[in-house]
Amino acid sequence: MKLIFVALHFLIPNAHSFTNSIQAAVPRQVATVKPLKASLSPDDGGLSRRQVGELTVAALGLGVSYVGTRENDPTDYGLWGILPVGTYKKKKTIQETIVKDKIWTFDQKFGILDVQVPLRMTVIKLKEGGLFVYNPIAATKECIGMVEKLVDEHGPIKYIALGSVALEHKVYAGVFAQKFTEAKVFIQPGQYSFPTNLPNPFLGFPLGRTFNMPSSPADAPADLNENFDFLTLGPLISKDGAFGETVFFHRDTNTLLVTDTALEVSEDIPEIYDTDHKPLLYHARDRVTDVLEDTLEVRKKGWRRVQLFGLYFMPSAIDINTVGAAISERRPDINSDFLGIYPFTWVRDDVVSFKAISDGLLVAPILQTLILNRYPIEVLDFADKVSKWPINRIIPAHLKNNLKYNGKDYRKSFSFLEADGVPKGLPKPLKGDLEALLNSEQSLLESRAIVRCPPLPGGKYTREEILAQTIYGCRAGICGQKSSP
Repeated sequence: MKLIFVALHFLIPNAHSFTNSIQAAVPRQVATVKPLKASLSPDDGGLSRRQVGELTVAALGLGVSYVGTRENDPTDYGLWGILPVGTYKKKKTIQETIVKDKIWTFDQKFGILDVQVPLRMTVIKLKEGGLFVYNPIAATKECIGMVEKLVDEHGPIKYIALGSVALEHKVYAGVFAQKFTEAKVFIQPGQYSFPTNLPNPFLGFPLGRTFNMPSSPADAPADLNENFDFLTLGPLISKDGAFGETVFFHRDTNTLLVTDTALEVSEDIPEIYDTDHKPLLYHARDRVTDVLEDTLEVRKKGWRRVQLFGLYFMPSAIDINTVGAAISERRPDINSDFLGIYPFTWVRDDVVSFKAISDGLLVAPILQTLILNRYPIEVLDFADKVSKWPINRIIPAHLKNNLKYNGKDYRKSFSFLEADGVPKGLPKPLKGDLEALLNSEQSLLESRAIVRCPPLPGGKYTREEILAQTIYGCRAGICGQKSSP
């Protein structure tokens, strides 16, 4: 992705230092799944700079959590220091009914530097009663109270599914699962730990009821099969990261649940911002000295830019200020957040960048340029299978909710993996907006954080030739997903 939260997964790909903090801060039973090692090869010794950074953040997070665990308000999340990003301790939850008595979503905000976007959990009622939860969010008293009301009306939570290895999803899932003692917990395959050669139990999940995601319907519980089709992409394993996603298709409502493989940018501001406009106002200004009136037009401008930041990190419309200039020009009197520092200036047209990726399903740019294009056959095989389901609604884990698209639309969003490229009329990132991501590719290749791209399908290379040029990583006996010739 990805969005900035998924970028955290890619750039800080492992959350086990954080889940170790959970275990220390909240002494509970934990489940153990097959331990995994972090290195791709046995001669990797010591920690990478990325891993050292993670350990540092984890240590700081544990200290912050210890101080801030008291939950005095229903929106407080005492373990916020385990992943100390916005909205920090205060995590307001917005519930929305998607299909009456059948599907509900729960949104919280998540992000850094006020690039805060919706983080979404979906709850579905099963035919025979009881509930299915996809991608849990922070288990605040407010959130749990909303879910418990559904439990009272529709039966217990029977299944909790973590459809991702991404940081912003897995750090919340274990704590949420501890709240509902009857639920079986399925986790995305490909979770892993560091440092090298240390055993890696997936901490925070209930002992005896945590399982890897079923690899096929034959391995799944009967009542799960009665309600859903499901399919897993990955794991796609890199040196010290991974990507994976399991999507679920709810047959009764023709609804596809996805984590990061589909999203839609929109001018419509999500309801989660109704009680807090600060992130939108922060990004609506062109420069630090701008003083803005809180109007709907200004908020929409801020929301447009939040999405561009989340998708590109450095959209082409901005210039980054030097550290010296940013510090010397800081204005805490205008905006007290981040010590009054506004580290960039909007100097070019951001509307054209936004329109280029609007009006359709989009696979986030970081996934397009740095992750999924390393495995085009596997990803397209996955998208082909999903597209055959009779989908008429997609619920993603981020940005706009309740998307009215079908399976063909979902498949078209992956056309960036084909030699002919994205057809005219579909969302397509501008080259200038991709520049920062593309410039990072070479250094990531040199550090072996990512592998080189094979040719794309649809050109002069056969399927077999593309697969032969695809590089697959392995970790502790688990290898990346590989399609058949």
